[in-house]
Amino acid sequence: MPPDVVEEILLRLPINSLLRLRRVCKRWCDMISSPHFIKEHACRAPKRLLLYLPKFDISAPFHPKTVKPCRAIIFDEKWCPSTWTAAHMDPDDQLFASCNGLLCFYKTNTLKIVNPTTGHCLHLSKPVTREYKLVHFLREPERCKSGLPFHFDTIQVYTLGDNRWRNIKAPKPCCMVNLGVVNVDGAIYWLTEDEGTSRGMAVLSFDLREETFTSIQLPPLGVKETASCSNPRVTYYITEMDEKVCIVTMPYQSHVPRWRRYNAELSGRMDIWALENQTEHKWFLKYSIQSPLVPRSVPQPCFIHRGKILMHDREGSTWYHDLRGKNVHIEHREEVELLNIGPYRFYETQSYFYEETLVPLSLYARTTAIVRTSPRAP
Repeated sequence: MPPDVVEEILLRLPINSLLRLRRVCKRWCDMISSPHFIKEHACRAPKRLLLYLPKFDISAPFHPKTVKPCRAIIFDEKWCPSTWTAAHMDPDDQLFASCNGLLCFYKTNTLKIVNPTTGHCLHLSKPVTREYKLVHFLREPERCKSGLPFHFDTIQVYTLGDNRWRNIKAPKPCCMVNLGVVNVDGAIYWLTEDEGTSRGMAVLSFDLREETFTSIQLPPLGVKETASCSNPRVTYYITEMDEKVCIVTMPYQSHVPRWRRYNAELSGRMDIWALENQTEHKWFLKYSIQSPLVPRSVPQPCFIHRGKILMHDREGSTWYHDLRGKNVHIEHREEVELLNIGPYRFYETQSYFYEETLVPLSLYARTTAIVRTSPRAP
């Protein structure tokens, strides 16, 4: 059989099959391991939604101590959930990024990059072409336990393979990192305070290739915003949808700080604006969603995928609801229950887009430690 025909057949197979087929012969192993094949296969990989449940640890008077390790759930193209085996995840790991099939976890003074499909794990000591870069927001020590937004004047950038952190001056000394950070088309986006604007906030982007910053104005609103961040009428979140940067706006809840660390609770109308043109700061209204009568919250930063919105209720049940048309009213009778995440806290879940990849982390291991565990179960 001609090599190009063999390659085309192999490109159509899932990664768990390719990992077995590499052992058939040297020719197939070389083909599957080649950078060209890895790139082509990654381009065809379906994008899925990953729901991450941080470690649950509670101990209170008159209640038994309950500890549950972190857990990851993947939703396939038909929104069927499956739980990953956690050979590559430690019980205390915190997930904070997903990019092109690689996940980044942190634990005290340690960063870890994982390819769940191959089981490879790259450990980085504290503070990516190479193809991957890691961006670290260096928070001022006095604000670590204050609950206030991150304040910094420098970000740290680590390029996989360079084995060193580089400092880059930031134009604005504030980051509302708990309102979402997304990576879209080679740039990282987050919200920041900007008292010079009518809304008191702006979107800041960092181009990973050029390593430059850009400030983007927020979309226009139907209500008049205040000029003070301390007295807002609207709450903002940043998310990703259909490979576009999106801003979520909801009525402000006075009992919740704008820099809240918990997931957003649907209240009233939620508008989702997509960035159409970064240069001209043009946004368009993608969805206007009326929240249900029963309380629902959405994980962050990514909660809309394939025309469906992912939600939790206060009992830990996880639902999705179809988003038909631009204006949507969420009806409980139209919700589809996926699973129950109890006893994990519904307001601390995280969700990211994820696609499988054959990228070998050994390419980037110089003096960093690389460990191979068993790949996740299919």
